[in-house]
Amino acid sequence: MRVHRRHRRLAVTGLAVAALGASTLIISNQAFAAEGCEVDYNVISDWGSGFQANITITADEPIDGWQINWTFPSGTSVGSAWNVDWNQSGTTFTGSDVGWNATIGSGQSREVFGFTGTGNSALPTQITINGDVCNGQTDPGPTDPDPTDPDPTDPDPTDPGPTDPVPNNPAWGEGLPPAGAELSMAYELILESNSRGYQPRAGECSNEIHARYWEYGPDGKVYPTWHPTRDPSGCAFGHEHGDDPRPSPLFADSGFPPFGYVSEVQADSLAETSHRHEDHVGHKILVQNTNVIQGDDGSAFFPPQGTTLANCDILLKIHQGTHSPDAFKNNIHELISNIRCTGGGQTVQANVALMMPFGVAGGFSPSECPGFGGPRVEVGTAVPADSPSEYQTLGRLISNSACIDAIRRGDTHFDPLFPDPQPFNVSDMDDFWFGNATISGAGVNFSITPLFYVIDSQRYYDPALPDGNGRVLDLCYEPDLLGGFNCDQALQAGGGQRLEWDDPRSPFKGSNREFRPGGFSVSSSGSGVIYTDTYGNNASTTPFDGSIAQYISGNSGNGWYLRGATRNWDDGTVHSPN
Repeated sequence: MRVHRRHRRLAVTGLAVAALGASTLIISNQAFAAEGCEVDYNVISDWGSGFQANITITADEPIDGWQINWTFPSGTSVGSAWNVDWNQSGTTFTGSDVGWNATIGSGQSREVFGFTGTGNSALPTQITINGDVCNGQTDPGPTDPDPTDPDPTDPDPTDPGPTDPVPNNPAWGEGLPPAGAELSMAYELILESNSRGYQPRAGECSNEIHARYWEYGPDGKVYPTWHPTRDPSGCAFGHEHGDDPRPSPLFADSGFPPFGYVSEVQADSLAETSHRHEDHVGHKILVQNTNVIQGDDGSAFFPPQGTTLANCDILLKIHQGTHSPDAFKNNIHELISNIRCTGGGQTVQANVALMMPFGVAGGFSPSECPGFGGPRVEVGTAVPADSPSEYQTLGRLISNSACIDAIRRGDTHFDPLFPDPQPFNVSDMDDFWFGNATISGAGVNFSITPLFYVIDSQRYYDPALPDGNGRVLDLCYEPDLLGGFNCDQALQAGGGQRLEWDDPRSPFKGSNREFRPGGFSVSSSGSGVIYTDTYGNNASTTPFDGSIAQYISGNSGNGWYLRGATRNWDDGTVHSPN
């Protein structure tokens, strides 16, 4: 085995020291062709006490399932890894494929996994692939290229490419990005007090503390990501992003979701008139394990009793804000979702990132108050104006001022929690978002049809108000309106005083939600990795400008429906806007 080193510049500019740590191993493996195969052990970042590395395998003959072993220098250990099942005993590291990245075609190079480690970033020894020892490691010879010079045969070294896995940030919650790191627009938005980013109140965590919660995206840029409602220092952020992704079995694959990644790809590849930018507080995460039950189509409030077809892990991020007028006319919202199901002796996985349409752009339909199926409300031109619509679902169902009239009339509706029809009240002014996203082509057919339900929406639509944006809480103080449980809570919290819409004591803060991935269908005949544009269209087996890598493998049954969870993520510190 020969060892030579190459220099690779990072997309994070100015990290020359990290780039100089990049290394390549060429290993000879008797299990494959005489020429062997090639493994890149690429150290892309080294901060002294630790490092981050990516592993790429190039096969001379097809590989269907791989296991790689090596021996680290003494004192080196893996802290976290993604896209690999791994363990470490002493200095011995073992990693194997996770299904979708098991196959490597003849002559194909595939970046199979990455990890962060502590200790020495020097090359490991005693590397094996599928049990075959790779001997003969040598130091760089005099004919090796200068380690400080870029390899002229490499693709653009400033672009890690859409095949790179999502790395982890070892300094998550503890420090800011390295000096010179390339920042996404979403991250720049939270650095200074900004109503679309992060605007702390007196006593809340500073912008600097908030900015410590970041993650690298697949493009190597820095993005904001999930954080707890409180920093360990004791200060609160005033908003929440749903579930902590770290307990999910899928976290090793996905890492922290990079908020705004799909929007960034749009900004880098499309005309400005086709960009979609969303505010920070609307990014919400669901972590859940659920069973697929035979015969469940989601139409019943409670799941039916029946045969379990599959068990699914869900790590899903959707942007769903219910405090601003944004969703009145804008129907596309960022979805970053990793769902892995096992059943019937197979594993099905879809790890995707795209802009998902929820119904038709430019308006919405009424929510349960004044009644499902009401006439569509046209609001105006969506942003961007070329936002695609989908017509398979009900789209965004949002309460409007017609609900106020229904409450005053004493109109009733069916509530599955009560045997008799119930009169509408202010607490019924909620949001139901139905959407559909599909990926078709390049050997893949994928579809997801979720429902995102917000029980305590912060706003409703009234064309007579500025931007059409009414505050649901304000209606609790109308004496002729039946308030319901949320209004009762607000009146009690105020003790006779009127609460402001963004008071933490208000129960209308968008934190009480039900998330259902809903209809889920996967069919894949390829290697599992394809590339699409930001809407999941134009599927290709090779990357292209503005493409996003989508990881889809396995074949699900027909009619799978995934229920999620209903939770209230408010811990007492959350307030609107959230």
